[in-house]
Amino acid sequence: MESRKARITKRSVDALATPAEGEARLWDTDVHGFFLRVYSSGRRVYALKYRLGPRQRVYTLGVHGSPLTPESARAAAEAALRRVAQGEDPATEKKEAREALTVAQLIQRYIDDGPATKPGKRDSTWAIDSSNLNCHIHVLLGQHVANSLTKADAAKAIQDITNGKTATSGKGKKARGRTIVRGGAGTARRTLTTAAAMFAWGMEHGLVKSNPFASVKLIAAPLRERFLSREEAASLLDALDKLEASKTVDQRFGNAIRLLLLTGARKTEILGLKWSEIDVARKLILLPPERTKAGGQNGERRIFLSPPALQILAKCRPKDAKPEDYVFPALRGEGHIIGVRRVFAKACAEAKLEGVRLHDLRHSFASFAVADGASLFLVSKLLGHASSRTSERYAHLSGDPLQDAVSAISERLMEGRPPILADTEVDGEAP
Repeated sequence: MESRKARITKRSVDALATPAEGEARLWDTDVHGFFLRVYSSGRRVYALKYRLGPRQRVYTLGVHGSPLTPESARAAAEAALRRVAQGEDPATEKKEAREALTVAQLIQRYIDDGPATKPGKRDSTWAIDSSNLNCHIHVLLGQHVANSLTKADAAKAIQDITNGKTATSGKGKKARGRTIVRGGAGTARRTLTTAAAMFAWGMEHGLVKSNPFASVKLIAAPLRERFLSREEAASLLDALDKLEASKTVDQRFGNAIRLLLLTGARKTEILGLKWSEIDVARKLILLPPERTKAGGQNGERRIFLSPPALQILAKCRPKDAKPEDYVFPALRGEGHIIGVRRVFAKACAEAKLEGVRLHDLRHSFASFAVADGASLFLVSKLLGHASSRTSERYAHLSGDPLQDAVSAISERLMEGRPPILADTEVDGEAP
């Protein structure tokens, strides 16, 4: 191996002959350890040799002319030596970065290995996570080294998802032969949560050093609250009776909707209900962990059944029902009924209810419980929340009992005193 010393400049680099085999080296006379490698192929590469503790390292700075010049390579070498003086190891760090997982590889590891480390998480939730990560994060950041990802990279990706940049790309839900991937604020919010959970898992298992998604902020989602009053709930039930009587709606749909209103259960919990999951003697629906979002004691979700709910189930049960049969079987073929949202919309139209979603039945159930004096802890148990904090969103719904309380206090304080305004003026504007 030919080796000589000279100040590394464009002239000295060009003057260094290409060896017939192996490599030749040109050592810089100004910066200690800075040298140029010339290979038999003609390729010229700048490098830095340095000592860190008892060991020597060789740090490759880059290829001459692509994009380094002798001047920029010298500056890079000097910067690397300053890092070495501070105890850093540029060569090892570069090797680690090169060998680190890409974001795409991290996604695959998370989807493949994550379920074993999170046994309480449902398969359906993992499927949603996989879709969010592959349809959005993989598309935008898949080729990035996971350890090199910055908060700015993460924030830009989430903003791109919000703006619809990943919509209709990748693998997503199929509708009539078309692949559909939706963007928007809601999708961005869910993807942010999923990506942050993935990087947190990666940190826990030594795959990444930081979580760039953890501190990305989004504008809070508008709270879409629509709670049925007792009168509206009665109107909905009357509408279901009318639609069933006219044969416009199959009773299976009507009873499923009634049960949603009477239990506060999730749609998937009721539509996928099987007779084996009903304990009539204990007045309970008992769902295994894989059938519910947040299990209760021992991972089991308990849905409490009132007498009207038990009557509905008794009415639904055929004489030859088997434990593995669905309570609300499909109209045709196997499985359970589908299309309950369309039936619900039809019932709302009949009852002249506007702006009500099927999931609002669950919110309404909670609002009725709070209005009747149930604590947030009890509401949490009824709804199957993993934490009672999730039920704090219903704290403001106890309007009726609070109003009753403040009215009672006022009446006691004002007892025996004449009214401040005449009754006819109370609901009008102040004079």
